[in-house]
Amino acid sequence: MAISDRIFMDPRRKRSPLVSTVLVAGTGVGKNQVLQGARHIMEDSIGVDLKIRETSAITSGAALVDYLYDQMEATEEASGYPDKRVLVLDEEWKETLITVARDRSYGSKIRQAWDCETLRNTNKRKSNNDRPQVVHGARVVFHCHITPEDWAQYVSFKEAAGGSFNRYLPALIQEMPLVRRPAMPEVDTSDLVAAFDWIRGGEHVMRLSKEADHLDWVLRRAERILLKSLPAHQNVYLSRTAEQVRRVAALLACSVGETRISLDHMHAAVSFVGYSVDSVLTLTRDTPGRGRPKSKPEERVVAELTAHPGGIPSAKLQRMTGAHAADLDHMANEGLITIEVIKDGPGRPTRLCRLNKGLRKSSAGTPMPSGGNPFLQALGI
Repeated sequence: MAISDRIFMDPRRKRSPLVSTVLVAGTGVGKNQVLQGARHIMEDSIGVDLKIRETSAITSGAALVDYLYDQMEATEEASGYPDKRVLVLDEEWKETLITVARDRSYGSKIRQAWDCETLRNTNKRKSNNDRPQVVHGARVVFHCHITPEDWAQYVSFKEAAGGSFNRYLPALIQEMPLVRRPAMPEVDTSDLVAAFDWIRGGEHVMRLSKEADHLDWVLRRAERILLKSLPAHQNVYLSRTAEQVRRVAALLACSVGETRISLDHMHAAVSFVGYSVDSVLTLTRDTPGRGRPKSKPEERVVAELTAHPGGIPSAKLQRMTGAHAADLDHMANEGLITIEVIKDGPGRPTRLCRLNKGLRKSSAGTPMPSGGNPFLQALGI
């Protein structure tokens, strides 16, 4: 967001490489810790720009345009330059999704903003002689937090089919290392500061190197293969995978002060976007709507233990998933989960169940080793 008024993917349409993200993790796993870590790293370079253009909980398409319009007018009056950049930070995305479900314009505004198109409010402004609100070339970036359970309930397939949610890159976080507060490790960000100074020096058009352009073609082919291999309730979230890679690669090139997107930038972007693809497939493993096939108890056990890496007592896990004690014992014998018997005072001991380390769920809901990413498989990697 901070550099989007200087960096463009093409010289004609003036589209910027905007990237919006969603952290998906259980309560207490560390979503805020990830956010604070990112702020710490970016503080010396773009920290001020983020703070003064940051807002939260935009709960309608009209509210988004209204905020952008007011900011545009205020900055043009103060400095002669209409600033149309905004970071929407939503740490309670569930609440926003519940509200915007009743607003038909919200999804369309997100789609238009992703392409840096013109945003309009159809209503009139009473305080401005009924002049409509129009924002040309808005630059809007979202960063949201949600739990896996709330994703399943509120990130609607219907809205995804319209193309809204494939504008986000979700990242599913299962566990975060503990960091002693309030200390953050020292990070040398002098290169980022220098890159930001270079960016502010003028407009820059990002271009793919010959090798990167070839990989981009391969990625677009891989995206087609991936989408054809997936059911509709999953591929609607992934139909812009190749372009997301280009955008992330462009930002990586900018971070070192280069307009040429190299093969290394593309490979790094593939790793990040590939992880996001893996996250989406894990989060959308069930078919949407009524009449969806009932998942097996083993699949529900894996889902719950993925969302609760610290473990769940077996009695509670059985109530949550409908599994029987024999099902848990079978999964333990197969090496999918571990069961630790804890004797704490009088009474029966507690059987604490955890998902085995190194295992993640595939789109079918069964564990798979790290590295079995379907996007990378489609690339032949």
